[in-house]
Amino acid sequence: MSKRTIIAFVIIGIIFLFYDDYLRWLYPPAPETGTDSTAVATTETGRRETKHAGRGEYYLRSSAEDSLRTVVEEKRPVALIEKTESLPERFVTIKTSRFRARFTSAGARLVSFRLEPNGRYLLEEEELSPPNKSHQPSFRFWTYDGPVETNGMEFRLAGDDDGGDREYRVGEGETRRIEFTTSLSDDRSLSVIYTFNGDDYTFNCRLRGVGLEKTWVRDYAEVYWDGGLAYTEPDTAQDYMYSKAYVYFEGDEMETQKINSKKDVMIGPLSGATRWGAIRTKYFMAALIPEAGEAVGGWLESRHDSTLTGRHHPNRLGVGLRLPLVNGVPNTPIKVFVGPIDYDVLGSVDPSLRRTMNWGWKVIAPFSKGILWALKKLGHVVPNYGLCIIIFSILIKVIVWPLTRKSYHSMAAMQRLQPKIQQLREKYKSEPQRVQTEMMKLYKAEKVNPMGGCLPVMLQMPLLYGLFIVFRTTIEFRNAPFVFWIKDLSQPDIIFHLPMSLPLYGDHVALLPILMGISTFFQSKSTMTDPNQKMMLYFMPILMTLLFNQFPSGLTLYYTLFNLFTLIQQKITPPPKPAEVKSS
Repeated sequence: MSKRTIIAFVIIGIIFLFYDDYLRWLYPPAPETGTDSTAVATTETGRRETKHAGRGEYYLRSSAEDSLRTVVEEKRPVALIEKTESLPERFVTIKTSRFRARFTSAGARLVSFRLEPNGRYLLEEEELSPPNKSHQPSFRFWTYDGPVETNGMEFRLAGDDDGGDREYRVGEGETRRIEFTTSLSDDRSLSVIYTFNGDDYTFNCRLRGVGLEKTWVRDYAEVYWDGGLAYTEPDTAQDYMYSKAYVYFEGDEMETQKINSKKDVMIGPLSGATRWGAIRTKYFMAALIPEAGEAVGGWLESRHDSTLTGRHHPNRLGVGLRLPLVNGVPNTPIKVFVGPIDYDVLGSVDPSLRRTMNWGWKVIAPFSKGILWALKKLGHVVPNYGLCIIIFSILIKVIVWPLTRKSYHSMAAMQRLQPKIQQLREKYKSEPQRVQTEMMKLYKAEKVNPMGGCLPVMLQMPLLYGLFIVFRTTIEFRNAPFVFWIKDLSQPDIIFHLPMSLPLYGDHVALLPILMGISTFFQSKSTMTDPNQKMMLYFMPILMTLLFNQFPSGLTLYYTLFNLFTLIQQKITPPPKPAEVKSS
């Protein structure tokens, strides 16, 4: 293995290894309690006006300038609601082929949302509602007495004649409507209406008011999801690092908030024609999408939540949208998506939701998308993604075969010139610049490209990083088994855990990285001609074994196979032996 190859893979290994540490440095474990601090921030778009530590309410002092806002302590629902009696809590369960959702009449909100197994990346029910008393989804509007939130109100289930809990099964092509309603003073009423169909991961919700036209003091209401999503992965650090909240605007602009573990943060109010708001973990998402017209703004937040547990101190994300009032009520139905971050699923709901998917840097994104497309196409024919990786690695090897063969010839030519290069260095040892000039003349005279041996390596690097992104962040390979001990291609193929965590290596032992290290050793040995590189013969396999121990097993499988196929190629088409050069 040449020095350039070693340097290239060391660099990409360092990127892989310390990428997670870089994210942890940016978003370290949260303190036990959040801090109450307020900061002001601006962006180039002018959308981000105020960043506040807690959930404040923003009151517009000057509509002309839209700049002077006061943070007012949030109030609980008050005078609008005059309770005459306490309403008993009722639960409604909706079952479809995609999910099982449980709602409570206390706040007309979700208390549980479980995705049904699909035989692919969902092998069992997956609970996405976090273990806190979250308000998801919920509405907020403003009266003369302050803000009112539906999550603090008591509702009854419309048509609840027997006073018991309800359970409904919604089949393919069917719909089901449930309505939570509450009576207010002076013959006024408020309802939260949900509509379900049995075909996808979405449902609709909307707020309906009767006799409330003169009650509102603002020209908008808010719908929000502030409870976050449950962490679903064995290593909660992965969910933590990939968690984000988004507000997406017309014109393909998007505001993003990652978890901020140092303090509670709220970004808003954000103004402008708004398409949707969403929060995500590593593999799952909840999105609020106005169906009729658009929202007029929104907000994002990151808050500490002691009810969450895991490797990192817990934080949760929230998102809200502002809905314009029509005839005194927010008539805009909201499509609520709660489901997997699957490229096809997101496209069926709203193609712009794909903006939330992680494809890596812009230069890497085309490779990541191409790899995912190719592997999914293979997956339609071959029912095992491990076999798809084998086929894919063979195809890549065939594609780079001409380049690899050319690199062998280039390396052999460079080795053939080494005696002449050494003579130049000795002759002009006191003139480094002259050495470089004479070497370039030598390359030109001998028609040798000193960079020719780097072509396959340069092509492999974006492919390798694209594979890293695909196996690390896309849900298609979650729970995808291969054979024997390899149960999940998106995770390391752990055969046993260590009693401690070792620097660089981790707290477990995976078998595929060891096999990959062995294949790297034999590949390096078969191409080594310079005795001075003997140390690298042992260093590189050890380094790669350490690096890949924490990588997805699908990536390690690909690289191991690539090494084996390279060894086979070397046996079939060995590089030309360097000719002896007589010293002049």
